[in-house]
Amino acid sequence: MRRFGRAGLAAATLVALLAGGAAVSVYGGRAASAVRAAAWDLDIERAMDVAGVAPGMVVGEAGAGDGYFTLPMARRVGPSGAVYANDISRRALDRLQSDARRERLDNIHIVEGEVDDPRFPRRDLEMIVIVHAFHDFSQPVGWLRNARQYLRPGATVAIIDRDPSQAGDSHFWPRERIVRYAEEAGFEPTKIVDNISRHLIVVIKPGQ
Repeated sequence: MRRFGRAGLAAATLVALLAGGAAVSVYGGRAASAVRAAAWDLDIERAMDVAGVAPGMVVGEAGAGDGYFTLPMARRVGPSGAVYANDISRRALDRLQSDARRERLDNIHIVEGEVDDPRFPRRDLEMIVIVHAFHDFSQPVGWLRNARQYLRPGATVAIIDRDPSQAGDSHFWPRERIVRYAEEAGFEPTKIVDNISRHLIVVIKPGQ
């Protein structure tokens, strides 16, 4: 029997899923959720704890893709909360909408955005979450500047991605680069955590 390491398993799974027409987020060309789960091994519940996702919250997600993080987050915020799932890939959003309906998650709302503007329909979001996508944003500073208008006072943005210092993959951005972009956009970091599943969680908020 042929044995695969984690990277090999992820690649093999990716080929199989793409052959079957799996949805992919265009924000970062992210693969289907099964590949992300196998390759990145993120402890989603702990990541949500650190980010501050809680029942009843109204949250936006950028680069939602086919719902790897969206579906668990919708379950956590519950029927009294809402998740506005944004992507620039219509195909990925259609897949996510289908999955949300199948799982009866009526609190997920689909939002098609642009590369420099998430175009959320509300301006009172308590948080925006970006999972495994920010490192591929072509206009990260402009995007963050535009995202501010959708946040209510005191709201935060949580950027969750692989930590290149632990994962050994230069494709992902180090914390210094993420913080620099955030500060250029008028945000300031409030929390940086790097002890969950070799991931980096950077929580930022609009500066004064």
